[in-house]
Amino acid sequence: MQRLLAFSNGVDGFLYRLTRVTGWLFLVAVAIICFDVFTRKFGYQAPYFTSTRLQELEWHVTSTLFLTWVAYGIVKNTHVRIDVFTGHLAQRRKDWIDLIGCIIFALPYGLVVFPYCLEYFWTSWGYGEASDAPNGLPARYVIKFVMAFGLFTVLLATISLMARKIIDLFGPPEMHSSHGEMEGVEI
Repeated sequence: MQRLLAFSNGVDGFLYRLTRVTGWLFLVAVAIICFDVFTRKFGYQAPYFTSTRLQELEWHVTSTLFLTWVAYGIVKNTHVRIDVFTGHLAQRRKDWIDLIGCIIFALPYGLVVFPYCLEYFWTSWGYGEASDAPNGLPARYVIKFVMAFGLFTVLLATISLMARKIIDLFGPPEMHSSHGEMEGVEI
């Protein structure tokens, strides 16, 4: 049980640090969007940053934010849930639902999709894929790498959550998570 807890704490710590670093992208996204709106409103075009490039950069940055934060939402219990159906249940029953849900849905999905996601990135990188737009961003494979990395972190978060639920269900009481406590995002 100690190893499971150490693994889960390690994954949670890594995901926390990742969100601290990528959280700054929120400000970058706001700046890009404001600059794009300004340039379109006043008809100003920066030499390299055309409107198309700015719009593509917007979705690259916001996608990176989502893809690097979704796993942290899983380990912090801030992800979308079906609490309307499970809110009245005892914590032990909720733990069983989480564990079974991870085993039946989350883990198989991630294990099936992740290799395809990696292949998607490697193919893009091998071709040196760029935007379809003539004045779009080069290196489309970068966002495809972020997508694969994001799915990898979701797999890690799923395994971390499973480890915590196993500890909660079968471990000694002093190792159990604090039940019913929603910590939220610590940013």
